[in-house]
Amino acid sequence: MPEWEKQYSWQRLKDDLPARESFLAESQTFIRHVASQACFRSLEWGRDDELSEALIAFNEAIDLFVEDKGVPFLAYARVLIKRRLIDYHRKQRLRQSISIDQDDLGRRIDVHLGLDDFREQEQNLERAEEIRQFSKALLTFKLTFQDLVEVSPKHRDSRETLLRAAQELAFDPELWQQVERKGKIPMQALGIKTQIHAKVLERGRKYILAVAMLLANQNDYVYLREYVLPRERGAKG
Repeated sequence: MPEWEKQYSWQRLKDDLPARESFLAESQTFIRHVASQACFRSLEWGRDDELSEALIAFNEAIDLFVEDKGVPFLAYARVLIKRRLIDYHRKQRLRQSISIDQDDLGRRIDVHLGLDDFREQEQNLERAEEIRQFSKALLTFKLTFQDLVEVSPKHRDSRETLLRAAQELAFDPELWQQVERKGKIPMQALGIKTQIHAKVLERGRKYILAVAMLLANQNDYVYLREYVLPRERGAKG
């Protein structure tokens, strides 16, 4: 469960302007990440108009999102951002080629994509791309999906313990830098930080590393992280 879901209910985000503005501000990293990927270059707030377009699409996603449709919000917002940017660049190309009123720019992509129109095929394409990216990332640590199936904890207590370790690993910049630099978990440092027994950490090493990869790169894996993280919701305002 994304951390922001502990702070905001969807009804509050739709009705409470200050809450929405706070959520939009907190989501700027995700918005910039998705927009930069869609544009194939690094974008900066205050410099690139594409980020303003992406922010508009993200705000529209809040209005259109329905919680019980079985689609992660960030996956839905990601598609709206990409669609709006495709439309934006299409308009820019037309403006560069001919002088024409905006109303006459021709058929545009519908960025007001309702969840009922967010069809299963489109969701499957998004999931498949995440799986492809994650499989490639796992290989850099000599891991496969089959490894994860074999080492995934069967009991809830064990799973929660290893999830806690993965969260500590992913969100501690110094620890995660060591993972990226050396290609392995700094087990002693993680044990000190989490106070989890070394044998427990060692048995769950592959699982911890894979989950930490999802969390450290959570803007790329909005579907996969839904499968891994607990579904229970925290208190909401």
